[in-house]
Amino acid sequence: LLSTINICADERPITFGELPENAKIFVLTYFKGSTIKEVYIERRASLTQYEIELKEGIELQFDRTGACTEISSKKGKVPDIVIPPKILQIAQNYFPKNYIQKIEHNGRIHEIELDNGTILTFNNSLRLVDVD
Repeated sequence: LLSTINICADERPITFGELPENAKIFVLTYFKGSTIKEVYIERRASLTQYEIELKEGIELQFDRTGACTEISSKKGKVPDIVIPPKILQIAQNYFPKNYIQKIEHNGRIHEIELDNGTILTFNNSLRLVDVD
């Protein structure tokens, strides 16, 4: 999946209220009934990101503007509602017995990881461009 370099990382806990507005709206819209376990801000070099861990085993990452960049599930599947419909349809058509455990978006590409370890890469038009 997409990789990052950890240079001079500074991670500290924050409150939900300290998140960018877009991140708060995303969580309240798609994870309304979930319980927030931890919220962090991470700064390294020129990168600022926010991380939220839910008690249900879901982890969310947001960029400095509050755009969601990653959703992963430790205990099952990523909720279908947060996956672009075209990506979900392709994953279900080609891998009907599997589910999505992780989705990442870096502004250029989307990558999903299935429970069997298969990684599907999509371009910005949500066209499948690689299966690994």
